[in-house]
Amino acid sequence: MSHGIFITGTDTGVGKTLVAAAVALALKKQGCAVGVMKPVETGVPPSKTGQSDAARLPDAARLRAIIDGEDQLGAICPYPFALPVAPLAAAQAERQAINPEVIRKIYRLLSDRYDYMVVEGVGGVSVPITPDSDVMDLMALLKLPAVIVGRSGLGGINHALLTIEALRRRKIPVIALVLNQTSPTRSKIMRIQERTTIGLLLKQAGVPVLGPLPYRSGLSKRFRPCVIHLSRSAAVTKLVKLILSFGRRNR
Repeated sequence: MSHGIFITGTDTGVGKTLVAAAVALALKKQGCAVGVMKPVETGVPPSKTGQSDAARLPDAARLRAIIDGEDQLGAICPYPFALPVAPLAAAQAERQAINPEVIRKIYRLLSDRYDYMVVEGVGGVSVPITPDSDVMDLMALLKLPAVIVGRSGLGGINHALLTIEALRRRKIPVIALVLNQTSPTRSKIMRIQERTTIGLLLKQAGVPVLGPLPYRSGLSKRFRPCVIHLSRSAAVTKLVKLILSFGRRNR
């Protein structure tokens, strides 16, 4: 295993970028030299000269900014696409092809500069990135262990267990499952749903289960302060300890 982690999700919109940014920042605060990658990103807004709207920054730019990185965005995200659809469809819409070997070569160049690499995936583990490969194939190619981000509410159990099982079949180590509140738990039944989801996953996941991370409204406009606060949380502190421990065992 390389000196890095791959932040994947049980689905899209579960908080991968938030967790990836918080982990990268927390590792940096531990004294590690940290690099980031978002090899494939869809729904990338068109760049405009002089645009300063932080809410419209692509995920790759957010990751770079949070650690004050200096790598070119073209290296952090070699495959950005405008259409907000699955990566294979987004690439085909622009008459392009994603080459996992290009991603691997760029990853190796970046990883030589850093103690740890934090790589964020796109969608879930079975999302296709080429006609015959998916996100799991990319994880295996980069030889990275996984941190899974999933929903803490209703539906979170099935998605999390399916993701863990898929990674186990591919023999990709899972460092932890991080549960995130993707919507506010306003009602009593939603709180019960979350509590039972967490309780069952603690018993059945077979990996450390962390969280839930609290719901944050207006995250796109308050990304940096939210990440700074989350990087100091008990869940991310524990996650970083697990990551560093895994790295020491596998060097």
